[in-house]
Amino acid sequence: MYLITSDIHGSSSGIELIKKAAEHFRTEGIISAGDQCPDGINSAFFSSMIAVRGNCDRFYDYDGLSFPPRTREIEIYGRRVVITHGDAIPDFTLNKGDILISGHTHVPDLHMEDGVYFCNPGSPSRPRSSLGPTAALLSEDGLRLFSLLDFTILRAMDFSLS
Repeated sequence: MYLITSDIHGSSSGIELIKKAAEHFRTEGIISAGDQCPDGINSAFFSSMIAVRGNCDRFYDYDGLSFPPRTREIEIYGRRVVITHGDAIPDFTLNKGDILISGHTHVPDLHMEDGVYFCNPGSPSRPRSSLGPTAALLSEDGLRLFSLLDFTILRAMDFSLS
């Protein structure tokens, strides 16, 4: 299982929420859809992520870490996963069963359109919805949005839908 986050904005409290959730769910990795905005104190945490660059990341020194790309395409659990921040429209084609992970809005969203799964995990540090700090989970079976405060599942989408 992978934890999905976005828009941490270098927040120590946001990082702690993500670390606690990763431990709680025993995730095998963390995917970030940008705006990590790292500082030197947390460089080890950021170096372990599968991350893309957000619109604010260009202002930060990645303290010797590789600067993340604007988009990434990876395969997880036999599915194509496309990761982008969401501030610019990348040039790629999405197919039925693909997963698009984006951030930028700080508002969590999970929906399917034309057989493509769309996931925005919200933000652990600067949420812009009444749900508060949120993140998402990617497992072999589906996607889940959850509260970072009490790990309550807020929305779930099973891959058997596609």
